[in-house]
Amino acid sequence: MKRIYFILLFTFLVTVSNAQKLAFSYDASGNQIERRWVCINCPSPRSMDIAKKMNLETNSDLENEGLVNGRQLKVFPNPLSETLNVAWKVQEKLYLKSIDVLSMGGNRVFSASYKSDQRETQISFGRLPPGTYLMIAKYSDSQTETIKLIKI
Repeated sequence: MKRIYFILLFTFLVTVSNAQKLAFSYDASGNQIERRWVCINCPSPRSMDIAKKMNLETNSDLENEGLVNGRQLKVFPNPLSETLNVAWKVQEKLYLKSIDVLSMGGNRVFSASYKSDQRETQISFGRLPPGTYLMIAKYSDSQTETIKLIKI
């Protein structure tokens, strides 16, 4: 009898850990167009990518707040109201050449060049209307990074 309970318990645990659900997709007129099995307890590729990013070590100088990307460009606060703070840390022989800020209409609202020893700046958004802007950072090795900014 104990053996039967053990087998039932084991079977239950295996099926619960790999639970599946049948999912359907329909078109606008209500016709079924797709049927697929979905694993409920399986990690999704997106959640696995997020977990990998969370495990990466960040630089202690730039980890307090803001956005830190691969070249350690920190932009904060975002969303912003008056002033945008930009700080960066790059490898030797590599530096941030310029920053351009564009409106969503494509108009350049800010542009500045930087020396190789400069590591931070502030950009005033006080005269600009609320909306979405793109900050384009250009490096000395011809690489660019684009960051979406929101002014409230």
